[in-house]
Amino acid sequence: MNARRPVFSAVLCDLDGTLVDSRWDIAAAFQHALRLVTGDAPVAVCIIRHIGKPLEHMLRALGYALSTDQLSAFFAAYRYHYTHHGMTHTQPFPGVAATLQRLSITPLGVVTTKAQDQAEMVLQHLELARFFRHIQGWQPGLRLKPSPDSIFVTLEALHCPPAQALMVGDTSADILAGRAAGVKTCAVTYGYGPPEELQQCMPDYRINSFGELLPLVSEVTR
Repeated sequence: MNARRPVFSAVLCDLDGTLVDSRWDIAAAFQHALRLVTGDAPVAVCIIRHIGKPLEHMLRALGYALSTDQLSAFFAAYRYHYTHHGMTHTQPFPGVAATLQRLSITPLGVVTTKAQDQAEMVLQHLELARFFRHIQGWQPGLRLKPSPDSIFVTLEALHCPPAQALMVGDTSADILAGRAAGVKTCAVTYGYGPPEELQQCMPDYRINSFGELLPLVSEVTR
């Protein structure tokens, strides 16, 4: 078998909608928390359209204006439900584990809007954490995508300059954060982001399955 040489010094991946299909577990936790706070909740397919945004932004996009106390109660209920039931349906997308294994010579990182403990929980449960040298979830004080802050933190942890890195994600927030950070960007079309929104963000690359990432980020040596 021919060896492969990295094209990028680091590859950063979004989590939900890029590495794992977690839509039904996220929607269930969102519905549970919202019903607890307001008495009703939208259907799952409406919630799924907004996965990838911070929870507060998802609420606003769905037309819910919660008070500060309601928002705190919503966050607490969501995190409790997701921690205890968040792995019911979640699975890696096809080809993810095999592709990550073949990319093991490249420093890999995760950049997600998920809370840090929840991101680590998902990756460990699905036995994907071992592939990543850094996992960056939401932490207090850290601005989330489309701000580039979480990408900068990850690049620093991986000792990689922006010009030598690639950000892979399924939503406009991923691509906009990557562009703002000065890294190359790759949109995946199988996730939750509307294709027209992804195209408007002008990603450098576009793939229809995670396995298509391999020839983009490594080249065969003879």
